[in-house]
Amino acid sequence: MGIEDIRDALVIRERSTFLLTDPDGNVPAGNTKGFGIYHADTRHLSAYSLTLNGMRPVRLLSTAELGYAMEQVMTNPTMNQDGGRTILRGSIELRRQRVIGDVLEETLRITNYNPFPVTLNLLYEFDADFADIFDVRGYKRERFGRMHDPVVSERAIEYAYSGIDGRDRRTRVVFDRKPDYLDASTALFRMTLPPRETSMVHIEIQLHETGDPDIRRIHRIDSVANEYEAWMESCTQISTDNVFLNRVLTRSLQDVRMLWSETHEGDIYPAAGTPWFDALFGRDSCILSMQMLAYRPSIAKACLHLLAKWQGNRVDHARDEEPGKILHELRFDELSSSGELPYSPYYGSIDSTPLFLLLAAEYYAWTADDDTLRELMPALRQAIAWMDEYGDPERSGFLSYEKRSAKGLLNQGWKDSWDAVVHRDGTLARAPVSLCEVQGYAYGARARLADAFDRIGERKLAMQLRRDAKELRKRFNDAYWVDDIGYYAMALDGEGAQVAPFSSNPGHCLWTGIIDERRAAATVDHLMSPKLNSGWGIRTLSTANPRFNPIGYHVGTVWPHDNSLIAMGLKKYGFAEELNSLTSAIFDAAVSFEYFRLPELFGGDTRTAYGPPVPYPVACRPQSWAAGAMPLIMQAILGLHAEAPDGQLRIVDPELPYWLHSVSVRNLRIGEGTVSLNYRRDRDQTLVEVQEATGGIDVVVSQRWPGMGG
Repeated sequence: MGIEDIRDALVIRERSTFLLTDPDGNVPAGNTKGFGIYHADTRHLSAYSLTLNGMRPVRLLSTAELGYAMEQVMTNPTMNQDGGRTILRGSIELRRQRVIGDVLEETLRITNYNPFPVTLNLLYEFDADFADIFDVRGYKRERFGRMHDPVVSERAIEYAYSGIDGRDRRTRVVFDRKPDYLDASTALFRMTLPPRETSMVHIEIQLHETGDPDIRRIHRIDSVANEYEAWMESCTQISTDNVFLNRVLTRSLQDVRMLWSETHEGDIYPAAGTPWFDALFGRDSCILSMQMLAYRPSIAKACLHLLAKWQGNRVDHARDEEPGKILHELRFDELSSSGELPYSPYYGSIDSTPLFLLLAAEYYAWTADDDTLRELMPALRQAIAWMDEYGDPERSGFLSYEKRSAKGLLNQGWKDSWDAVVHRDGTLARAPVSLCEVQGYAYGARARLADAFDRIGERKLAMQLRRDAKELRKRFNDAYWVDDIGYYAMALDGEGAQVAPFSSNPGHCLWTGIIDERRAAATVDHLMSPKLNSGWGIRTLSTANPRFNPIGYHVGTVWPHDNSLIAMGLKKYGFAEELNSLTSAIFDAAVSFEYFRLPELFGGDTRTAYGPPVPYPVACRPQSWAAGAMPLIMQAILGLHAEAPDGQLRIVDPELPYWLHSVSVRNLRIGEGTVSLNYRRDRDQTLVEVQEATGGIDVVVSQRWPGMGG
C-alpha cells in the first residue's frame, strides 16, 4: 500500500518494540500510514483506538516527548445522556497514558466534573494483521503465513499468526477488569461516575514471537525513567548558557537511548531509525558511534563487536555478500527470515566496511583499548583484504559497487535511492560507481588504523596501510578534481568519467582528510554557496541540477548527519567562520522541530523569514545519525581531539558561535582518565580552562588539527 505522510505521527519505543499513532494517540483500523504496535519489524496491532459514547474525544494535549511514554489529555464533545440531560463539552476528562517496554501498558483515567452522575460508554477497537514492515512499506509478497482465529476469554483477547519463516507471533490484550462486552475486535466499558469521581481502566499488551527470551522485563514508567536518567548521567555532560542548545543536546542523547536495541541473542546496538529502519545498519551504526565517541565510547565497542560477528564470509550474490564485507542491514522480520527478502543480513553497502575500519581506529584513539583492538584483528584484516580485492573489482585503485542481488539496492552509498547519483545534466550514473566520500573513508581508515596498529606491534601492516593511504590520497586528488568547476566529482562512473554535479558528498572528504589542502578553500566555497547551502544546512544536491527537488530523498533535501560530518571537516581544515555558520543553521533547524528533535532529513527549500524548515513527509523520527549530529558538531566547535594512547586530549582552536558564551564539559573520557573543561567566549576569543584531569591525561591546546597536510 505504500507509506503516506506521517509528519504528525507520535512514536514511543523501547528496545525492539515501538508504537506509532496518529496525533490523537490512536491506531485507526484500516489506516494507510503505517500506524500500529511493532515488535521486531512486525506489526502486532493494526488497530488500537478509543471512542467515548461513539464519538472521538476532543484532544487537548498529546505528547510523546519522553520517548518511552505518551500521554493524551482529552475531554468530551457535547453529548446527550439518557433521560434528556446534556453533558456539556469539556466537563469530562480522559487522561490516557502509555509506557512501552517488553509489554505496552495503558492507564486510562476518566473523571466526571459535572455536578451530576454521568453514564459513559468507552469503546476500544483492536485488530492484528501481523504485517511485515515491508508489507507496510508497499512490498507485494509472494507467500503468506496463517492467521489463527482470535481467542477471547473473560478479560483478554489473543491474536496469533504462523509466519512463512516458521516463527509464531502472538499478541495478548489483557484488561485489569472485565469489560461489559468483549469480542475479537472490541472491548466496551460502561461506567456510571458520580460527580467529581474518577474511574480507571488498565490494559497490558503483550507481544511475543518464537525466539524471544522467556524472562520478560516489564517496564513501569518509573523504571524506564530511571534507566534513561542513568544513561544520561553516564554520558559526557555538556551544558551551556543557551537553554535551547541544552534542550537539543539532551534530546540528542535521549534519542540515542531511545533507539538502543537488543537481538534475540542479547547483542546490543542502536537501531538506525523509527519506524522504517528499526534495525541494525552497518553504515548508520558506524557513523553514530563516531558521532558519540566523545560522549559514550561504549556504543562504538558494542557496534564493532556485533558488526564483526556478522561479517561476510562467502560470495553470495543474492545478498551482495563477500568475504570480509560488513553488512548493510540486519532484519528479523518474517520476509527476511524466510529468505523472500535478502535482509537477514544484506551486504549491499560499499561504505560499511571502510567505516567499520575507521570506527575501530577512532575508537582506539579515544580509549587506547588494546584488548578490543586485538580481539578485532581477524575482522579488521578481513575487512582490509575486502577493500583490496572485492571492493575494487576493476583494479582501478578505488572502491566501487554494482548491484548483483536481484532484490538489492541499485545505489550502495549512503545516498542509496535509485536517482541519487547523477551527472550535471541529470542523467543517471552507470555502474560500477566509485563514490568520492567512500574513497575518503578508505583513506581515513588506512591512515588512522596505521597509527593504531603501530601501537599494538602490527608494524608491517601499519607501514603498508600508511603507504596505501598516501597513494590513494594522490590518486584521488588527480581523478576526482574537476578543473572546469573547481570542485570534486561526486563519483566516477563505469567508464571512469567524472560524475560531477555540485553535491554534499565532497564534504565527507573534508572530514576524512583526503582533500588536498590547496583545494580545500574552493571546496568549502561551493559547499557554503546558495546552490548547496539552503540556510538550514547543506543540501544533498545543488539547486542547479535538473534532478534537484527540495523534498527529493537524496536530490535536494538536508540531512543533519551529512552536515555534521561536513562540520567536522570544516574544523579539521581550519574554516572556523564557516563551521559556526553551519552550526547556527543546524541548531536553528533543531529548535524549529517538535521536541527539539532533528529528523532524518528535511526539505531543502531556501530559508526565508516566514517559517521553519519544511518537514519531509515520511522521515524517521528519531533517527540515530540525526540524533548524533549536534553532539558531533559540538565536538567540532569545542575542538576535542583524543589521543588516548599518548594520554593526551588536544583542544584545537576552539571558537564558539556568537549566540553561545559559555560551555561546561564534564566527565569526558580519554582512555582510563576523565577531563572537565570550561569554555568562555570573550569578544572574539574563546578561552578554555581545564577544571580537572584524571588518569594522567595531559590537555594540550593547539591551532591545527593533527595529521592534516597529508
